[in-house]
Amino acid sequence: MIKNRIINKAALLLLSGLFVGCSDFLDEEPKSSLSPEVYYNNDSEARIGVNSLYSTLKNNFVTGYDVKYVPTDLILKPAWSMEEGLGDYTFSSSNDRLLKMWKNHYLAIKDCNTTIDAIEANRDKIPSADRFIGEARGVRAFLYFDLVRWYGDIPLVLHAATSPNGDHLKVPRDKVSVVLQQIIDDLTFASENSVSKNGDNGYQYGRFSREAALGLLAKVHLYIASITDRDGEIILEDAKTHYKKAMDYAKMVIDKGGYKLTDYYPDMFDYQTENKAQEESLFSSVRLTGDGTGGWAGMVFGILGEISMGGSWGMASSTDFHRSIYEESDSIRRLWNCPRVKVMPDGSLQGWDYPCYYQDLKPENEKTDGMVFSIGKFRRYPLVDPASYNYQNFGMDEPLLRFADILLIYAEAYNEYYQGPGVYTPSSSLSLDGKSIQSAYDAVNVVRKRARIANKGNVHEDLLPREYIYDNVNKIDECVPDWKPGFYGYYSNGMETYIYRGYSSDYQAFREEILWERAREFVAETTDRWCDLVRRGILVEKLRDVRTTVVPYLGKAERFLSAPSYPENVKEYHQLLPIPQSEIDSNDKLIQNPGY
Repeated sequence: MIKNRIINKAALLLLSGLFVGCSDFLDEEPKSSLSPEVYYNNDSEARIGVNSLYSTLKNNFVTGYDVKYVPTDLILKPAWSMEEGLGDYTFSSSNDRLLKMWKNHYLAIKDCNTTIDAIEANRDKIPSADRFIGEARGVRAFLYFDLVRWYGDIPLVLHAATSPNGDHLKVPRDKVSVVLQQIIDDLTFASENSVSKNGDNGYQYGRFSREAALGLLAKVHLYIASITDRDGEIILEDAKTHYKKAMDYAKMVIDKGGYKLTDYYPDMFDYQTENKAQEESLFSSVRLTGDGTGGWAGMVFGILGEISMGGSWGMASSTDFHRSIYEESDSIRRLWNCPRVKVMPDGSLQGWDYPCYYQDLKPENEKTDGMVFSIGKFRRYPLVDPASYNYQNFGMDEPLLRFADILLIYAEAYNEYYQGPGVYTPSSSLSLDGKSIQSAYDAVNVVRKRARIANKGNVHEDLLPREYIYDNVNKIDECVPDWKPGFYGYYSNGMETYIYRGYSSDYQAFREEILWERAREFVAETTDRWCDLVRRGILVEKLRDVRTTVVPYLGKAERFLSAPSYPENVKEYHQLLPIPQSEIDSNDKLIQNPGY
C-alpha cells in the first residue's frame, strides 16, 4: 500500500514542459553553496535551484508542528511539555524553540536570496528567468510574512552572502512597513510571473503559483488593515484602502477559477486523501511517504493513543472553551478538530463523542471522566500500513493557504470596507467554488455550507472510498445555519448568538463572529489563530476569557488548566515574540522587543 501511495503521489506531481518528476522537485539537494556564475547557466539548472527551496519548507521550524506551540485560547500544552514556557506564557528571549523558528526561517530566506541572485546574474542564459524568480520571491515573501507577524521589526536581507565572516548579516531591524512593502513587491512580481493553475503547463500542486501570490496579497493587506485599525497609525496606506485591496485580491483568486472547497472538510488533513486537498489548497508543503519528510504534525495534532496504530503523543489538547465555539450541528468540524477518543493497541477507538448532527446537546451528555479532548486536526489514524508506522512515514502535507481562507478574507474585508456584510442570499444557491458570491454573507456561508457535508460512517473511521452524505447541505436554517441580518448562528448554550452577545449592528456582529468562524475552520493550522488575535489587539482578552467563561456543557470554566497558567501570565507585550537573545548577542545592531 505504501508503494502504491508513492506511485500515486508521483503521478500527481509529474511536471510537463520545463519541469521534471516529483523526485527532482521534492528531493533535490540545495545547491545554494555554489556560485551563481558556476551553477545557474540554463533553465534546467535554475529549475533545480528553485526546486530545492521547497525542501526548506519541510523543516518543522518553518512549517509544521514546531511553529504552532505558542498557545491560544483553543489549545493547551500538557504540564510535561511546556517547551520552556511557551505553554504558559512564561517564555523568555532564550527560548530554544523561538530561536529555531527565527534561524530556520532566515536559513530558508538565505536559500531564496541565493537562488534569486544566481538566476539574475545569468539571466541572459535562462529563458524562463522571471518564472523561476517569481516562485523564489513568492516563497521568500511567505517566510518574511511569518517573521514580521511574529517579531515585528526584523532585519530585511535580500541578497546572498557577500562576506565569508557573515558581517553582511549584522544589520539592524527594519521597520514593519519596510518589510511589508517588500513582501507586497515580491508577491506582486510572483503574481505576474509564476506558473498558474489555470492553463500553465508548468503548474504543479505544491509549487508557488500566481494564485498563491494573489491569495497571500489578500492576506497581507487584511493584516495591514487590521494593525492600522488596531494602532491608529497608517502603514503604507490607510486601512480602508488595504481592506479594498484584500477584498479585490481574494476575488481575483475566486474569479480565476481552479479552486473550490473540497466537499468533505477532513480531506484537507488526512494523508490518505491528499488528492482531494489539491482542489482547495493554493499552497502546501508537500511531504512524500517513505522519504523521511512526512512531518510530525500527526504525532502532535492527532488522535491521542497507540502510536503504532496511528495515535499521537497528546502534546496538544483542546480547551473546554474551544469546544464551546461550535454549534450543535457543526459536528464535522467539531468532531474532527477536537475529538474525545483514544486509539487502542488493537487499532480500535475508545471514548465518547457526539454523533454526527447531534441535535439535543445537554449538560448531562457531556462526560467528565477526565479523558482529554485532543487537537485531532492532522490524522495518522487509521494507518494505511501498520507495519510501516514510522513517525514521519505517512506523507501528510501541510496546507499553508487554503481556498477557505480566501473566502473568509473576502468576507472580513468586505464587511470592513462597506461597514456591513451586504445582501444575504441563501447558501443553497451558492456553489463551493465561490463563483457566485456577492457579499460577505455569501462568502462565509459557502464555508458553512461545506461544514454540513458528511462521510458515510463515523467521522473518526474515515471510511474509503468516500460516500458523501449531502442530506443536510441545503438545511440553511437547521444545520450550521446561514448567517443573515440579525442572525449569526447559535451559541453552544442554544441561544441565538446575536442576541446572546448583545450585538447592536450587523457590522459589529460580523466583525466579531468572523474570527470565531476562522477559529472553527483553521484551528492548529500554521499560526493563524494567534496572528488573528494579535492583529485585532485582543490576544490578552481572549486568552484570559478561557479562565472566566463558563462552558455551557459543564456549568463551569476550564477544567484542565491549572493556575497560574497562560490566562494569568499573558501580557500585552506577548503580542510580539522576543528576538532570540543569542541573535542579539552576536549582532549588536539588534534591539529587543519591549517586555523581554
